[in-house]
Amino acid sequence: MPQNSLHHPYSSVLRLRADLLRELASSIERSLVMTLGEGAGADAWAGPRIRLCEQMLARNLYQLHRAAEDVRETAFRFCRRADELDVSHRSRRAA
Repeated sequence: MPQNSLHHPYSSVLRLRADLLRELASSIERSLVMTLGEGAGADAWAGPRIRLCEQMLARNLYQLHRAAEDVRETAFRFCRRADELDVSHRSRRAA
């Protein structure tokens, strides 16, 4: 990166990582496993063992959704930190 840049050298790395994390979150949500359990009517699930499996599936899907949101939150923090680095870098260059 050129010396006269208004951006901190590390901010572009953080933004790239944020982009990769957002893509990972989207990939998690697009995965085939996220469609499990959709379209199964009440008649398809009967018996205690099957209900247990359904509950476990629902819990696992919830955890996957939470993981995707956590990844997006981390990406947001990376971008916010990159912005802070850039502001600090510009302030030092202006002084």
